[in-house]
Amino acid sequence: MNNYNIKSSFIRKRNNNYNVYIEYIDEKTNKKKQKSQGSFKKKKDAEKLLIEIKNAINNNSLKAPTSKTFVDRCYDYYNDPVKDFSPTTLKRSNGVIGNYVTKFFRDTLLSDINVYMYQKYINYLYSTNLKVSTIKEILNKTNAVLHECYRLKEIRENIPDFIILPKRTESSSLNIYTVEESKNILWQSEYFPIVEIPLNLFLLAGLRFGEMAGLLWEDIDFEKNTLMIRNNLVYVNGKYYLRKTKTDGSTRDITVPEHLMHLLKKEKIRQNKLKIQGLINNEHDVVCLNSKYKYWNNTSFTTAYKTFLNKINMRYVKLHSLRHSHATMLIASGTDMKTVSARLGHTDIKITLNIYSHILKEMDNTASNNIEKLLL
Repeated sequence: MNNYNIKSSFIRKRNNNYNVYIEYIDEKTNKKKQKSQGSFKKKKDAEKLLIEIKNAINNNSLKAPTSKTFVDRCYDYYNDPVKDFSPTTLKRSNGVIGNYVTKFFRDTLLSDINVYMYQKYINYLYSTNLKVSTIKEILNKTNAVLHECYRLKEIRENIPDFIILPKRTESSSLNIYTVEESKNILWQSEYFPIVEIPLNLFLLAGLRFGEMAGLLWEDIDFEKNTLMIRNNLVYVNGKYYLRKTKTDGSTRDITVPEHLMHLLKKEKIRQNKLKIQGLINNEHDVVCLNSKYKYWNNTSFTTAYKTFLNKINMRYVKLHSLRHSHATMLIASGTDMKTVSARLGHTDIKITLNIYSHILKEMDNTASNNIEKLLL
């Protein structure tokens, strides 16, 4: 909305306070409305703000208040087709807005959002039982909306710049499989072919779930024993989407053990035979298929994974933690952090150091004990 909807700005004294107002034409009702921009004890402070507002109006850097709510603005941001968000991002963002933003802000107008209100929202999130990582994901999404609103002059301040995050840390320890447990899983998976290759990809290559599901036959170099990680297969609202990995760091080539390559060669031969028989319709030519020769999604694979663990009497560890188990084994075996970070597809080695800092601490303690045993 352009500032021609603002008709005037002025000071009005009420209850010994000097209030600065703007008068504008409401975009829906087309009627004149007034909105306070601040209240002051001293008239000179009100006059100072009035000058700033008049300058902002003249420079087209102040817009008339909108009847759009902050919740609606969040939905508009993430559902804008021009931004071309992935189906997964779109689903997660709409979920965040529906579950967390709407609950707090409800019918709050975008024009009423200020630093104080947003700080209260953040303090509220930190007072809940939500994980810090979940809270940060929520804030990343709402911050992005507020940054755009400030850029487009829909709000007067870049609100996230003034926010202080409460101090609350989570335990850095990861619930992962030990080396012996990982060995047992890989050994036992030989008797459960449907999950064998995916579990090997998690534990021996450190792939994310979407990377495992989106691994294509063309991405395998059988001569060099390498996997080229280029795609993610995502499942949203009953449909599969093959998407390119989202960052340069995620796009990577990794060398894998010959054992895994042997499994892949066997699977390639098996699928070729099934294709000849007309039993497979593998449009994307992905490597990992379920028992019905269909693509894996997170829910279907987690079900198969839990069934496998129950049959071998193994404790349950989250699927993503298999990737952490891989990284932990690399670090414990002496692999440098730069190599670990590159294999995992982290965009910054700081991410790797932050996630696995507890392992480095344990290794430092071990090193201290070893040097003590050697010299004392």
